[in-house]
Amino acid sequence: MTWNGTAWAPAAGGGGGGTAGKHMIPVTAGSMGPSQTGGCSPLATIASAANQPDIVSLNFSQTTQQFAQFAIPLPKRWDRGTITARFRWSHPATTTNFGVVWSLQAVAVSDNEAIAVAYGTAQQIADTGGTTSRLYVTSETPAITVGGSPADGDTIFFRVARVPADASDTMAVAGRLHGLDLFITTNAENDA
Repeated sequence: MTWNGTAWAPAAGGGGGGTAGKHMIPVTAGSMGPSQTGGCSPLATIASAANQPDIVSLNFSQTTQQFAQFAIPLPKRWDRGTITARFRWSHPATTTNFGVVWSLQAVAVSDNEAIAVAYGTAQQIADTGGTTSRLYVTSETPAITVGGSPADGDTIFFRVARVPADASDTMAVAGRLHGLDLFITTNAENDA
């Protein structure tokens, strides 16, 4: 449908307004788990204030690179191209140096394939906090190439990290990850 100035009308060429294009898939911290090797802290919940939203997060060290993982099948209409992500995070009290760097990498695994495969190249994004328990949202990462050879029906395994060795990661307290927004591009209207 398109707006003709007074009413909604069918788009030229028929078929209505398309839904193919860029789409966001939200992934909460509760949908992730610490990696078995080098994992972040387990899911934590603290009160923000009485009768107000709790702070639910995976907490990542300021000194050692740590990881969390999740896996989802992407829809058939995904074009199997690059993806991007932005991170939702906060931090506890600290007085100076509020920089944090997050990263994401992924690999596709098909039916009857080994799960023990190498992730694709990680991409990272820096952000700056400043106020205790305030929600921060990063910009989108550079394009992430999913490792393996993505095909319809694959499970995509993702690994999230904080990168304290990066010069832009200056925050001397844990980074609290609340979740991330995963962006994919679709090239069809549905998964038929």
